[in-house]
Amino acid sequence: MGTQFLIDSNQSKKRRITYDENNGEDIISYLPECITSRILSRLPTKDALRTCVLSKDWEHKWTGIYNIDIDDDMRFVLKKTRKTSFINFVDRIFFLSRNSTLKRFSLRCHLEYKAHRMISWISAALMRNVADLEIVYHDDDVVLPARLFSCTSLTTMKLKWPCFFRVSYQNLFSSLKSLYLDRTKFLGECVPGTRKLVFDFPVLETLELQNCEWLKVNLVEINAPALSMFKAGLLFKGFCGLNHLKISGKVVEAVVQSNQRPLLPKFNMLKRLEVFTKCNSGALLELLHPMPFLKSIVLEMWCWDDYDYDEVESLPSCIVSHLKEVRFRSFSESLPDYRMAQFLWTNALRLKKIVGLRRESSEERQRKKIFGQVREESEEKEIENFWAKLKTVFKHKEHGIFVKRKKR
Repeated sequence: MGTQFLIDSNQSKKRRITYDENNGEDIISYLPECITSRILSRLPTKDALRTCVLSKDWEHKWTGIYNIDIDDDMRFVLKKTRKTSFINFVDRIFFLSRNSTLKRFSLRCHLEYKAHRMISWISAALMRNVADLEIVYHDDDVVLPARLFSCTSLTTMKLKWPCFFRVSYQNLFSSLKSLYLDRTKFLGECVPGTRKLVFDFPVLETLELQNCEWLKVNLVEINAPALSMFKAGLLFKGFCGLNHLKISGKVVEAVVQSNQRPLLPKFNMLKRLEVFTKCNSGALLELLHPMPFLKSIVLEMWCWDDYDYDEVESLPSCIVSHLKEVRFRSFSESLPDYRMAQFLWTNALRLKKIVGLRRESSEERQRKKIFGQVREESEEKEIENFWAKLKTVFKHKEHGIFVKRKKR
């Protein structure tokens, strides 16, 4: 007596299949198509395609796979025909694939292919709303297709490839959560009239950049508010010639927390640094060490965390010797903001100008008292001392601008 299996291929329709151990009846062929696609998608792609020779019923079952993982070094043995066979193999996969959505597309190439061929394969994956994209290739004569930067389905991308990454202004990945780039060459020429390169990753959590090059770039702006893991390697290769860097506080903290500072080169040409979201003060001071000739710092100051500046063991040389201007944006008049400001203007011996400081008016203080927003007496005293000391060194010019008094 054989063993009976009940296969539910449709909620409204059930069929009974008998598998007799002696007769060896085929059960897998009766599985629902969604189950078959899931099974085949978990196999190496080359093995999934081999199932087409099992029987006539299996000839096209592989076309429902949603994971494509291929390597030109694994499938073909004859060296003379390997390239042609591999091109036909990949083209056939995309031509016959019935699945409109790809979960993963991984392509590893050891041979050399024409640029248009690589771009066509990437574009085919993007047209199928691929979520996970991995390319490993060695040729450096390919500019990534523009579709890549507007693809909303991509959540993970890994490129070990010396390709060109030409970035549009504020037009990067809206859904990308993990990004790994190795040997990528960044170009910022596309921004009219500037050499500005903008990174805007609203949900990016993991960023790893290795051996990357930055070409024809003067200003880099990095915004990744959700970033939690950052690895740099030789990320800053080519950054040494920058004179202006704009970066989010999250990225600053990620660089320091992942112990990347020893890998940072000297930014000998950098003159201006902008940190445009809240940042840990200790992380910022760590980042300033390899920027010896920095002259201007712009800080977004809305409610920074408190920090004990007495714990600072060594001051960045730029603060002591070269810093001439500090600009505060959204100065909140909280005690941590005042302490950061005082730390900078008391240690920056060449500081000539402070922009953005503001003091509460008597009306604002009165309004806060009405709503119970009153500082402790010790805090009020510390703030009063701040303004008293500041006025001995700087004079108020206009609209929150303070310039250093000339020595008599």
